[in-house]
Amino acid sequence: MTISSSAFGQHFHACAFVNGATEERELIDPFLAEGMGRGEKAVYIVDPEKRAEHEARLATHAPSADLLDVTSWNEAHLKGGSFDQDRMMVALDVLIREHAKSGRPPMRLVGQMGWVFSSPPGIEQLVAYEASVNEVLNRGKTPTICVYDVRRLSGSMMMDLLRAHPLTIINDVLQENPFYTPPEEMLRDLRQRQRPS
Repeated sequence: MTISSSAFGQHFHACAFVNGATEERELIDPFLAEGMGRGEKAVYIVDPEKRAEHEARLATHAPSADLLDVTSWNEAHLKGGSFDQDRMMVALDVLIREHAKSGRPPMRLVGQMGWVFSSPPGIEQLVAYEASVNEVLNRGKTPTICVYDVRRLSGSMMMDLLRAHPLTIINDVLQENPFYTPPEEMLRDLRQRQRPS
């Protein structure tokens, strides 16, 4: 099954829970390839150790080299060696705005989220970031998928991630997420959780 950008509807931020790299490729490659075939830029943020492999594989689907941008999470989420939600939000906003100036259709963005399991500095900002970035992605109408390996997630972390994303992909099906919690409420819950009891 191919996840079409039109299936995103009014929301543009989905979390995909996959069982390993093969399942991720089967889901993500057709999504990015379909977009490139329609002249939509594909941006894929990946594990730096696998960057060249992903780029070589996806390049076979790119009608032109400028439609594919495979970068590593060390140059995005972990730029400077830590995760900073404000820096990441600004960088995404700039990326989307600059792309919009080209007059091309909105890009498709996919981020592998395996970096979270290394517990980098700033990781405590992850859920707040996932909740807050919805506004940036909706404003730019940028279909975005955050990919998590479900085998490595704790139940509580999976629940938080579900609450932060308006859309979810489970078993190759993109759907409205019944657990989605509006950002204001989600951020309030996170603040209350951090208060000393």
